[in-house]
Amino acid sequence: MLTIYKLSLSQMLRPRRLLILLLVAAVPIALSIIAAIIPPEGEDVLDFRDDVLMRPLVISAVLPIITVVLATASLGHELEDQTMTYLYLKPIPRWGIVVPKILATITVAGSVVVGSGILTMVILPEASVNATLSAAAGLAVGVLAYTTIFTWAGLMTSHALALGLVYVFVWEAAIVGFLQGVRWLSIRHYTEATIHGFDEVQFDGDSAILSLSQALPAAAIVVVFFAALTIRRLKRMDVA
Repeated sequence: MLTIYKLSLSQMLRPRRLLILLLVAAVPIALSIIAAIIPPEGEDVLDFRDDVLMRPLVISAVLPIITVVLATASLGHELEDQTMTYLYLKPIPRWGIVVPKILATITVAGSVVVGSGILTMVILPEASVNATLSAAAGLAVGVLAYTTIFTWAGLMTSHALALGLVYVFVWEAAIVGFLQGVRWLSIRHYTEATIHGFDEVQFDGDSAILSLSQALPAAAIVVVFFAALTIRRLKRMDVA
C-alpha cells in the first residue's frame, strides 16, 4: 500500500500538472493581497472575503476543480495507460489499491486547496484564528467528499473529468442555487455548512444553509458509500 501511495503521489506531482493547479489556487490569494493593499470601497472587508473570495472562488472553483482533476485521474489514467494490470498482479486486496489512491489525492488536493483557503483568509485584515480554522475544516470535508465521488467516476467512464465539471458548474452552481431543497446533494453546501457550523459569522446571511449536524453525517455517508463503490467496481472490472 505504501508503494502505491508513493507512486500515486509522484504521478500527481508532475511539474506541469502541479504548476497549473497551483496557478488555479493562487487566484484568490492574489486577489486577497490586492484587497489588503487597496481595500474595497463601500464594502466590509469580511463580507468581501466571504462573498467574493471564499464562496465563489475558493469553495466553488478552486476546491472542486483541483480535487476533481486529481481524483478522476488517480485510477482513470491507470486504465488508459493499461498499467492497472500490473497492480492487479500484485497479491493485495482491491481496497489496498483504492485506499492509497484516495489518500494520495487527498494529500495533494488537500494541501493545495486548504493552503489556498488559509492564505486567502489570513492575508486580509481582521482575520481570526477561529474563522481560518473553520475554513480549513470545511475545505477538508469538501476534498474528502469530492475525492471519493470522482475516484469512482474515473473508474466508471473515460469522460469522468467532463462529468465532474458538469456537476460542479451546472448542478452545484446553477441548479442547486435555484432549488434549495436539493442542497443535500451538493458537496459545496457540505463545505459551507461546516465552515458556518464552526464559525457562525461566516455565511451568516444564508438562511437555507445546512446545519453542521446535517452536513458532517451527509459527507461521511458520501465518503464511505463511494469508497465502497470504487472497491466493488475494481473487483468486478476486467482490466486485462
